[in-house]
Amino acid sequence: MPVVRYSGITTIFMYIFGAKSPKMGMLTLNKGEKMKNFLGAIALVLMSPLIFAGGQSMSDSQGNNMSSAKASSGVHFYGRLYIGYDSTTGDTSRLDDGGNKSRLGLKVRSGNIVGNLEYKYDIGDGTSGAGNNCGTNNANGCQTFDLHVGNLGFMTPVGYIGAGTYEAPYKTMGQFDNNMDTAIALNAHGGQSQGQGGIAGNFEGAIAYHAAMGPLEIGYMYAATDNTANDVTNTDRGDYSIGVTARDMFVSGLTFGYARYHDDEVSGSEGENNDKFFASYKVMPNMGVFVSLEDVEVVNTFIASSGTDGKINTYGIHYSMGSADIQLVSAEGDSDAAAANQDYQTRSISASINLSKHSDITLGYTKQDFDADGADFSTAGVGLTHKF
Repeated sequence: MPVVRYSGITTIFMYIFGAKSPKMGMLTLNKGEKMKNFLGAIALVLMSPLIFAGGQSMSDSQGNNMSSAKASSGVHFYGRLYIGYDSTTGDTSRLDDGGNKSRLGLKVRSGNIVGNLEYKYDIGDGTSGAGNNCGTNNANGCQTFDLHVGNLGFMTPVGYIGAGTYEAPYKTMGQFDNNMDTAIALNAHGGQSQGQGGIAGNFEGAIAYHAAMGPLEIGYMYAATDNTANDVTNTDRGDYSIGVTARDMFVSGLTFGYARYHDDEVSGSEGENNDKFFASYKVMPNMGVFVSLEDVEVVNTFIASSGTDGKINTYGIHYSMGSADIQLVSAEGDSDAAAANQDYQTRSISASINLSKHSDITLGYTKQDFDADGADFSTAGVGLTHKF
């Protein structure tokens, strides 16, 4: 490959990763004023006749959601097999599906009725969880299959309306990580929010609405189950998630949007929110840049097993070169806590090589580097994926 090609990539890499990048500064949003203008535009669209164009389906999000609304009439089975080998900090190595990327599901459509049932599993150690939580505290970790998505609803002239378990708009909208649900995933290293209210997890016991109107996509989910002793859902009545995405609205190749996850029942307060602004732009046929700006308050989403609030700013590049898709990411976590050891930087590099139309192999490395010594965490891994 000519030397000038390497030089160009290096320049772009430094431009994105640079802390004082002027273009990244232009993408940084003034949340107070921008939020008002953004929601005002959404309200205008919702009141317009465009909404009657109807929605198409719940967001695919690189195959993680796999919504039933895209299925043709009848029953369609689908799935994904993933196996990986990874090594984490402390020389811990394992051969398994570290993020439960493997899926098995079916889509059903009969007239205007659509349904989706999807399970996740691990072909490496035979459990749906991490493989080490088979005690009484979390018996679900010993299951072979674990429900990921299960819902049933209607396609109407104004969009999709359904109920069940979904991936929330906070996860599916503005999800740019090619390595989601693997050991080198960004959310497992602070590059994105984690936990139930973050990028990971699903939204159970929900009533859902989704619509696509020209360049706009809107999703809303509301938890409908009261918090009682018999409630086994991971949501409570009053929890909700909403998201809006605009594609090619003003500039061809530009996508931007906003998403929120609201945890309603928080002791001593009126609830907590995770807010995310995101954007991506296809600068060349084989290259795109993206940014995600998260302000997280929901417990365990900034740092696992922690009530710390904070902001996560993520910048990255997707670059295709032959059969390889390269991802470069730089992220910064700025905690609202007084302790400086909660601040960190995350760096990630990976390459996914397409072996066929349905198979690929991915190699990557992701590291979370805290400002204080002793808490750094890194993972190097290789994984093989086949979709069917």
